[in-house]
Amino acid sequence: MKKYTKNHIISRLTSEGLTFSEFTLVHEGDYAVDDADWNYKDVPHLHYVHELAEAVPTIVGDDLITSVNMQKVLCFRFPFSLTNFESGENSQTYYTTWMFYVLMIETRYVPLGACRTRVETTYAVGSPKLLKWTFPIIRWILKRNYDNLMSTDIPMRTRRGELRSWGYGFKKLGATYSFEETMDVMKPNVVIPKIQAENLTIDIDQVLPSEGEYMIGRSDHLGLRLVRTEDTLTLYPRLCPHEGANLDESNCEGKKVKCKWHGRAFAKVAEFSINSESTQQVELDYQRIELDKNIMSIFFK
Repeated sequence: MKKYTKNHIISRLTSEGLTFSEFTLVHEGDYAVDDADWNYKDVPHLHYVHELAEAVPTIVGDDLITSVNMQKVLCFRFPFSLTNFESGENSQTYYTTWMFYVLMIETRYVPLGACRTRVETTYAVGSPKLLKWTFPIIRWILKRNYDNLMSTDIPMRTRRGELRSWGYGFKKLGATYSFEETMDVMKPNVVIPKIQAENLTIDIDQVLPSEGEYMIGRSDHLGLRLVRTEDTLTLYPRLCPHEGANLDESNCEGKKVKCKWHGRAFAKVAEFSINSESTQQVELDYQRIELDKNIMSIFFK
């Protein structure tokens, strides 16, 4: 498959009478190049995470996706077609057209360390010369849209960077992520490290004397969320095994917690009756939990 670079496409369009204005926005963060690559190729999160855009995919491949997007600008929603393809090592190119305008976007990921990355996003707006006066307005709109996208995308990348710092990894099929691969939200892509954790004993009446929540450990595969409702104690996971989302950020509704990244719902992993006369026990993937009246013992595997 032949792919053309942003500069090549702009050169051809310039010969057809269009004029272009470019500007670059940069972000540096504590996440890996792979996390940026995944974030920009992650198809399902657009529906759950971004409030200003909705994508309807039309063609989805490993290194190419086309879609019809609904983009909110000010008080209006505009439909436009978008093509996004992997255009080189650690780079992607997007393009769309609207009336007299062409928008080209190139995103490059520059590794600054094992878990530090700079992302450079270059916008190129093209139009007939008579419309050059509109470029400052378009630039303001694009900058505003970028800030909105990054307000939710950057925390996703940073979360994965946090997990990497704890020893976690993430599965991918090839050298880079695949658009199509990201669409299976039920696939467990988090690689769990071997972690030695000390067993815990918790007095439930002390940490949760009334209705509320209490977090055990950190938001990883060993962490647990305790929710007390009167004399019922319900336990939920804190890590989404799909791509590592922190489930602490989601409310428990209907005995389930829903991942904010991709909408996957997780049922309770255990439920106990506080102050029961008999000892209750449950065996989980990474813990064995006992509750003797109001004393909870957690044995990590």
